[in-house]
Amino acid sequence: LIQKVLSAVLVGYLLGSIPFARTAARLRGVDIFSTGSHMAGTANVFWNIGRWTGTLVFVGDVAKGSAAVVIAGLLEVPAPLILLVAAAAIFGHWMSVFARFRGGDGMAPLMGVTLAMEPALALLGIAAGFAVILLLSHRPLRSSWGIICCFAVMLTLSLYYQVDRGLVLGLTSLAGLVLIRSTLVRRRRTRRAGAGVALPLSAIDPEPDLGPPAPESP
Repeated sequence: LIQKVLSAVLVGYLLGSIPFARTAARLRGVDIFSTGSHMAGTANVFWNIGRWTGTLVFVGDVAKGSAAVVIAGLLEVPAPLILLVAAAAIFGHWMSVFARFRGGDGMAPLMGVTLAMEPALALLGIAAGFAVILLLSHRPLRSSWGIICCFAVMLTLSLYYQVDRGLVLGLTSLAGLVLIRSTLVRRRRTRRAGAGVALPLSAIDPEPDLGPPAPESP
């Protein structure tokens, strides 16, 4: 069992490390780590490179999170321990071995592992989360609020339906870690850029209301 879990965790980390955002940006002649929020994630690509490129990156990042969980299931890793594999996939996205241990926020891989582990609840939660993002389309940190709404809905529904509440709580804990790390990273980069002056969270949102996404270059 230990060997299966360790193998699944390693595979999860390597899958999470696949730098879709960095690769897509390079194909457009852009260094994603020097653009926008300086993070290799869907939002940065979508808003600063192009909506179609950003959409492809989103699909890839979600898929690698789901793939990590599916492979863990094929290796017969017990459900509670699959959370370790999910965490490894998110950690790989944060600190990619293929991108000098840099990466993105981890929200898309989080969505992927959640869809793979609790698909029915995840679909309802994600739908609610996207609704919040659309409602807050002119507000900063809308993705973070969408994630909060998504997992609040999942937690609430888990009280009324026969699901593994332990898994839902575990996934919610992972979501909390993603949000905490995202906030800390943004604050640190803002302090560095502002010569020690800490700006409010609204000033460090990677998805500011700056009009439409960047047009795709030919």
